[in-house]
Amino acid sequence: MNLLSKVGARLSARRKSPKNPMSYETWRSAALVAVLAWAGVGADSLSSANYGPEEAYKALHLSGHEPLVLWLALITALTVVVISLAYVQVIALFPSGGGGYKSASRLVHPLAGLVSGSALVVDYALTIAISIAAASDAMLSLAPPDWLQYKPFALAGGLALLLALNLRGIRESISVLAPIFFGFLITHVVLIGFGIAAKGDELVGAVVEAERQAIEVTTETGLWSLIAIIAGAYAAGAGTYTGIEALSNNAHALKPPRAKTGARAMALIALSLAVIAGGIMILYTVWLPEIEPGKTLNAVVFESTLKQLFPEQELARQIALTIAMTFAAALLLVAASSGFLGGPAVLASMAYDKWAPHSFAHLSSKLVAQNGVLAMGVAAGILLTVTGGLVHSLVVLYSINVFLTFSLSLTGLVRHGIAHRGETKGWRVRLFIAGLALCVAVSILITLFVAKFSQGAWAAILVAGMLAASGYWVRDHYRRFDNAMDRTFEDLLVRDPGAAVELPKNARMKRPVGIVTGPHGGAGLHALMHAQRLFRGGFDSVVIISAGEVDAECYGGHEALERLRQQVGERCAKIVAWSRDHGMPARVYTGFSTDAVETLEQLCLKARADHPNVVFVATRPMTRPHGWASTLLHGGTALSLQRRLHAHDAPLIVLPMRVDLGPDQFFRKGPRPAVAETTSRPGRDHGSIETHDGSG
Repeated sequence: MNLLSKVGARLSARRKSPKNPMSYETWRSAALVAVLAWAGVGADSLSSANYGPEEAYKALHLSGHEPLVLWLALITALTVVVISLAYVQVIALFPSGGGGYKSASRLVHPLAGLVSGSALVVDYALTIAISIAAASDAMLSLAPPDWLQYKPFALAGGLALLLALNLRGIRESISVLAPIFFGFLITHVVLIGFGIAAKGDELVGAVVEAERQAIEVTTETGLWSLIAIIAGAYAAGAGTYTGIEALSNNAHALKPPRAKTGARAMALIALSLAVIAGGIMILYTVWLPEIEPGKTLNAVVFESTLKQLFPEQELARQIALTIAMTFAAALLLVAASSGFLGGPAVLASMAYDKWAPHSFAHLSSKLVAQNGVLAMGVAAGILLTVTGGLVHSLVVLYSINVFLTFSLSLTGLVRHGIAHRGETKGWRVRLFIAGLALCVAVSILITLFVAKFSQGAWAAILVAGMLAASGYWVRDHYRRFDNAMDRTFEDLLVRDPGAAVELPKNARMKRPVGIVTGPHGGAGLHALMHAQRLFRGGFDSVVIISAGEVDAECYGGHEALERLRQQVGERCAKIVAWSRDHGMPARVYTGFSTDAVETLEQLCLKARADHPNVVFVATRPMTRPHGWASTLLHGGTALSLQRRLHAHDAPLIVLPMRVDLGPDQFFRKGPRPAVAETTSRPGRDHGSIETHDGSG
């Protein structure tokens, strides 16, 4: 019993201990093998079989050409295979993730990447919204019609549940939801097989009827009329193909070698989606179900199948149907969970390229892009509220943004194939697949936009465009701010060898000043100069506190983590050299984590334990003009750290650092002046900080 208690205590401590983001083993343990990626990320594509084929069948039903759904089944399976093969190439090119966004950014143009990323962010918010809405519809198909009034509560509950799960972390949420994925796959394969077998005698007749109707339409109104009917239904069911790109956007979560793992996972995703979506359409072909209000079409056709198989066993039919629809609803929640993975990943990639606020690249202690998860949850909640959770309304917005991203990323893939033709074996096949996938994506996008313009297609383009415009403004602001801070650091680092003070080998640190510096060394050096000026040389030494923040981009691989460590070391080394030149010994405290404020707090407390007389100083950049946008983009790390240290009676002085970005250049071209100003304006005259004996 004592041994069991010790083991339980160790496991409990292991669960509660925070993960070390600089550990290579931590990074590997958070990655996904092909089967888990199939279940976690691939659920996004497989879940679309719950509403994509239904929308295509409804489009044919309105025109009275339901038997033509057989041709759609064949086209759908081929489309899934072609797009999947193209995205295998994207994963190979961008194994660190962000496939659709990075393909457009790196292979077409950064602005194309901005548009693609914006569309992807909207797409993932819609993934969450439409999956939750479809899950509610699946469960309500089993309930009496008057239960529809409780749908808003079901939507809110599903969103809250998934938000809580995904804030727990990538692997945790997928481990919980993976059995649901396989339960859906098994039950639907069985029901589709039974449904086709039950109408096996009529299958040949259904094929003949589909061929007869195609000939009839062609004879009466021409070939183009037949093409228009099939193309319209094909575009209406474009939601079937959404989610195929999710694996490339989340490739950073795959086990290495990522290209091979991604290829295996994509093969599983394509096969399962082609079988389920194509099988459901064939099921529609042989059953030709009637549309019933309050029920999904899958529920209708499954119920008809079960009635023929078990005509005298109503209880068994109800149990089987309940199990199938429960797994369908649960899988849709898994798909929504993949939206919580992909959306923050795209936002993190955009934040790394400075199209989005830096806070979207920050990771929580669970190695989750927490701000991105929350943003996706809020956006999905707004979409559900505006549309009332209607799948038909959401699927239009969804498909437009998905195929906009498809078109841009596949354009980049084709350009890459042309530019590198002949360099590798099999390049012709890969280029052909990429070109074919691009033609499919562009044709669906155009058809969708024209056919669904009045049903909300314009709104989808408008929202993505507004998000892209915001991203352009964010990047312009960050560019001017970084230029100003870099120039400030270089100006302040100017050293006069003739005025350097020689330090004794064992110089003591009696009255140190602790400067807190972030990714911009100019802020830390400004804090040091400003403190010496305010306290008239009252400090004789320097303690440098610097935290390297592990964001989503850094966590893409071990090399990125080492590069971050090197950058922090170089930045601190420059400040140390400057301090020693001016007669002040320096000591550096560095740390690395996903929470910069918490790490800085721990480093400051450690430095205070070593040097009880230390007074900490930090700067808060104040861009001019200053407003809510500046606060959002630059955060409040210094103020948050000040509140934490004050709780430990550790003094931290926050000094303003005015950064003049010049006039807003959002709509202007040409050079953009960027000047950083320090309040104390120490310039190159460092007389106020050369003395270290308190004489000023």
